[in-house]
Formats: sequence, C-alpha cells, structure tokens
Amino acid sequence: MLYDSHCHLNHSPLVDNLTQVLQRAEEKSINHFLVPATCPDDWLITLKLAQSYPQICAAIGIHPWFVTSYNESALSQLEQLLYHHPQALVGEIGLDFVRAHSVAEKNLQINCFEAQLQQAKTAQRPVIIHHVHATDACLHSIKRCRFTYGGIAHAFSGSIEEAQAWIKQGFLIGVGSLLLRPQAKKIRLIAEKLPLQHMVIETDAPYMSPLPHQNNSPDNLRQIAEIIASLRNCHWQDIAAITSENIHKIIPVQG
Repeated sequence: MLYDSHCHLNHSPLVDNLTQVLQRAEEKSINHFLVPATCPDDWLITLKLAQSYPQICAAIGIHPWFVTSYNESALSQLEQLLYHHPQALVGEIGLDFVRAHSVAEKNLQINCFEAQLQQAKTAQRPVIIHHVHATDACLHSIKRCRFTYGGIAHAFSGSIEEAQAWIKQGFLIGVGSLLLRPQAKKIRLIAEKLPLQHMVIETDAPYMSPLPHQNNSPDNLRQIAEIIASLRNCHWQDIAAITSENIHKIIPVQG
C-alpha cells in the first residue's frame, strides 16, 4: 500500500470533502498520509485529524510563508502540543528565500526555523522541511543546531549531490508531483538513480498540481509510483513497499 508522505488533508478543499478524498485514495491503494500543518491556526485541526483517522499522521510547525506567526507564545504552544501528542512530527518548517526580500526577512526565517529545530531536538522528533532556494542555509542550520533526528526534505527538485547532502544529515528525499510534469528533468534523474532506501513519495495535495488552475489530489500518488517504477523497470507495488517502509521508520512510536 502507498503512503503519501506530504499531503495537506487539513486544508481546503480536501478537508471539506475528506470522506470522498480518502475513498478515492483507497481505490488507488493509498492508505496512509503524513499531514503537515503550516501555522498555529491549523495545528489543532491537524492533530484532531490524526486522532480521528488512524491512517493519518500529523506534523505541526510554522512554514516559512507564515513566519509572521512566529513568537514566544507560538513556540510555547508547539512545545506543549508535542508533549501531549508523542506521535506528531515537526513540520512543515524550513526556509524559502524566494519569499525573503531582505537580509532581515532571511534572518527572521532562519530564527524561526532554528527555534523549531531546537523544539524538535528536545522532543526527539523528525522534521518535514520546505527548502526553496535555501538548501545550503537549511543544512547549515541543521548542523549548527546539532539536529540529528532526520526527517524529510520535502518536494525535492535538486541534484543527486544535493540529495546526498540531505541524506548525510539523516533525511529522506521527498519525490512527488514534479514527476507529473514531463519538463522536470532533474527529478526524473533522482527518481531513477537515487537508492530507494532514501526515498519517500508525496503529492503535496491540494498544491503542486500538474495541471494549471486545478487542485492536486492525493490519488495522484499512484501515478507518481508508477512513473518511478517505469524508470526503474519494476512494479509500482515495489515502490510502494519500500517507500512506505522508509517513512514508517521515522514515525515516532507511541508508548
């Protein structure tokens, strides 16, 4: 069975039609989802989804697009929620320097990211990392914080060498909906050549749609697995088994 390692079932329109979304996914043999939050406003709904649906695992954190919600109160709330929800990961956190137009804005993102890395370190949780035009800075922060609990480099689109730099820090490489775009050559090389024990697959639904002006859907994960299988001359179920096993290894075990 397939595991969508990054899917925003907590956001509209997916959360508004969740029963149907999960049913369509089940029909494509997709039965597990890692659902990251993006800001304090959606932490509680994300945790509630994980409590209500056994196939959902939650991650909570402040996405760099919502860095204005970063303050001591939010950090205190994050600490408390991680304590009370021992299976929750930390995410979606990271850096997005396309959204930073000054040194001050970059530094704010870095401060927010590193504060959450420290929270994850204290709670001993893996992290889900958004990294856009900021791979080197993300890896620098991870090393500076001496963060060693790994996680997922979400929506990877870089080179084999960049992937290896993440792997060296204990991260899995998230390969996803970019594969549905034929012009995305680098990610096809990653999908073909990266050792499968370092890979997870994802949709980022309802975002990163392969079609303009349409929402992405979790059931596209099956097609992503099929593309990887065709590149590797194997069956999509082989991809499903290995990538699902990879993500199960980083999910905290309760009790």
